[in-house]
Amino acid sequence: MTIIVPVYNVARYLPRLLSSLSRQTVDIASVQVVFVDDGSTDDSLAIVTRWAERPGGSRIVVEQENAWVSAARNAGLAVATGRWVTFVDADDELGDSYLAEIAKMLAAHDDGDLALVIAHQLRMDDSGRLTDSHSLRLKFSRGSRVVDIRREPLVQMSVNSAFFLRHVLDENGIAFDLRIKPVFEDAHFVARYLLASTSPKVGLAASAKYHYRTRNDGTSLMQTHFDKPEKYTSVLRHGHLELLTEAAEQGPIPRWLENMVLYDLFWYLRNEQDTASRSAAAPPEVFDEFHGLMREIVQRLSAESIASFAVMGVDDLYRRALLAGYTDWLEHPHHVVFGPVDETKQLICLSYWFVGELPHERISADGAEIVAEHETVQDFTFYGRVLLRKRVLWVARGGGLRLAVAGRFLDFQADDDLAPESVLTEARLRPAILRQRPVGVEPFVDLETTISRHLSSTVRGVARSVRQTLSRASIQDRRLALEARSSKRRALYDHAWVFMDRDTDAGDNAEHLYRYVRQEHPEINAWFVLRRDSRDWSRLAAEGFRLVEYQSDDWRILLLRADHLASSHIDSYVVDPLDERRYGRPHYRFTFLQHGVINYDMSRWLNTKKPDLFVVTTPAEHAAIAGHGPYRFSSREVRLTGLPRHDTLLAKRSAVPPNDRRLFLVAPTWRKDLLGEQRAGSNERSRLEDFSSSSYATHYAELLGDPRLKSELRSRGLELAFMPHPNIRPYLESFGLGPDVTVLDYATSDIQDVLARTAVFVTDYSSLAFDAALLSIPMIYFHFDADAFFDGSHARRGYFSYLDDGFGPVATTVDQVVDAATSVDSGSGDPSPLYETRMTTQLVFRDGNNAGRVVDRMLELDQRDPR
Repeated sequence: MTIIVPVYNVARYLPRLLSSLSRQTVDIASVQVVFVDDGSTDDSLAIVTRWAERPGGSRIVVEQENAWVSAARNAGLAVATGRWVTFVDADDELGDSYLAEIAKMLAAHDDGDLALVIAHQLRMDDSGRLTDSHSLRLKFSRGSRVVDIRREPLVQMSVNSAFFLRHVLDENGIAFDLRIKPVFEDAHFVARYLLASTSPKVGLAASAKYHYRTRNDGTSLMQTHFDKPEKYTSVLRHGHLELLTEAAEQGPIPRWLENMVLYDLFWYLRNEQDTASRSAAAPPEVFDEFHGLMREIVQRLSAESIASFAVMGVDDLYRRALLAGYTDWLEHPHHVVFGPVDETKQLICLSYWFVGELPHERISADGAEIVAEHETVQDFTFYGRVLLRKRVLWVARGGGLRLAVAGRFLDFQADDDLAPESVLTEARLRPAILRQRPVGVEPFVDLETTISRHLSSTVRGVARSVRQTLSRASIQDRRLALEARSSKRRALYDHAWVFMDRDTDAGDNAEHLYRYVRQEHPEINAWFVLRRDSRDWSRLAAEGFRLVEYQSDDWRILLLRADHLASSHIDSYVVDPLDERRYGRPHYRFTFLQHGVINYDMSRWLNTKKPDLFVVTTPAEHAAIAGHGPYRFSSREVRLTGLPRHDTLLAKRSAVPPNDRRLFLVAPTWRKDLLGEQRAGSNERSRLEDFSSSSYATHYAELLGDPRLKSELRSRGLELAFMPHPNIRPYLESFGLGPDVTVLDYATSDIQDVLARTAVFVTDYSSLAFDAALLSIPMIYFHFDADAFFDGSHARRGYFSYLDDGFGPVATTVDQVVDAATSVDSGSGDPSPLYETRMTTQLVFRDGNNAGRVVDRMLELDQRDPR
């Protein structure tokens, strides 16, 4: 057996890999290990050389100039001597019995009937924590076994956990194709190998654990390849398309190859719809070529393979996108779906899928033509092109409801099943293909599987513990249900309006709206939710807020009896705090008050939410979210009211004389990749250790320490203040601030009081820019990392252009920020005419009645339609 390890600048990881090789329970001296150093500039070569020089075994170190991982693997193949060859990435590790389990499977099938052996890949973070979370893990769910890929067309995309017969590679001239990068070169190698193999049998070694590293700093190739043009051109042309062409020359394209290609294509589409994916960094100049190649590839695949793909979970959206975007499958809408019913307003939701321009519609009910009361079109855009569109109509309920689209009446159905009869079978083609056992092939059973069958006593013990836990929960639930129905609780909480910002903090739109409701609508049974250990608890209690502790029994009973829940946040711990399996579906209506003005594309996240009322602030924001585009919402949910906290902000600004507005405020937002993991059920996060070396920390440290800026501010009598986002506050020491920088804390300084005293505002992408614009504060945007910020991992660009719509100049360097600061006329307190016009055009509500408008819209939710 030969192990080939390509090496490039991985000195920090190599010791752990080499240690895992040394710990193998088989004699590592019996295995040929080939290291190929691909022009490393760190200590990688020296580390592997020292290990290879240890006595015993066949260890080779090959040196070459940097030529990329495929060339390094090919160089290793050129000197490989083992019957079986595998590849190991230099930043990964092997389970201690990895090679022993592989050897056991090979020994059990020494008649040469195996074409390929695949090990079980586990994900490993930099702390060494292992998780069985790979999307292709299900093929190992039945333990170690042998499958016939003609009958069970499984998918293997990587070579680093697979073992290949060297003679098949040599006889068929199979090597890594240097044209295919930055990804898919592994899958291409595996597919060509399987096409050349005479045996269709693949061994699944479930007990051989390969530890695949996912780097916490996001620097691995698989985490940083989204901006490479070749991913959207060469990979599709020389990878997918050439594989399908080669297979078609041999006969019908095998299903396992269709599955392999589809697996990769579905990830292209999923990445574009994920809430945090760097596919937004894809270069637009290659989009036309990408879509042309996609059409060629998809038209070589059967519609059945697309519809029945079951290798991993795939939303029907992506199946539709492939069929509608690259075939003539959706020349006209297939059917219309009955959606949810709004009983209060007596409206029913109708929806259908289409492509291209919105077709002509005609709606009738009770024999008369009607019009939709609310409508929208949701566009599903993939790499700059709308592949699929969803039409949503809210119409009045009535008898004989009919919808004609492009002159054809559509059939109604209750669910949104993908399959039109013209393409798929009546069975809807959802076979559990991975669970089928190949006829005549017995599974290979390893010791791990055998032992697991004898753990019945342990399983019974666990089941007993679970039953006891559920029993205790059931007792608690019954007690709460009785309390919720008691006259005392009903008197307290019936028809309650519940307000909440975060569980840990108040101070946002919910606090301001609660205060307004208590003052102007005493008839409303209003309550405010917060953790008792929050720094805001005592402040609100002293003011007379009716507080309920988050996650207390009172909080649960309050939500069970509430009519409304309103929050500035829409995270699941706010929106769906109670387990529906225990408490049933909530009866309250949810109002999303927002934290600020949405100025970039948040559709991928927000489309998963279901607010009854969605508050927005500017006409452009309303048009972007409720109009035709990436959001699924319509004017039914989205209402233009302004933010409740803006009422107070305007009042506070007017109370500060112009001469007292002396702050030069630097207040940037946060970055998702600079935060630790969010703790379940809370807004709290773990700490990130390498924050100080980030571009974010170094740029703001440079700005806040710039001598020219400080001199300019001293000459104007302005005070330099830094107010880091609460998520960034734990890293304050990383900025190296001097005593001449005033540090403000959201926990102790009300941001509204701070803005009221601000003369010039510097921010990056924060929605606080809209607050400053409401107050006509001159501002500067600091965009040193715009491409990274909008690469999809944190945010995507939306309707708002900082250059064309922004409220101040956009700087990309510290010097540009300082230059802009010297040109701002902080003495007048007014921005330039250009930016002043933008501010007044976009921030239209300056009457101090935003909270009143929101309450009016919430009350409308309860008003029944007389129909």
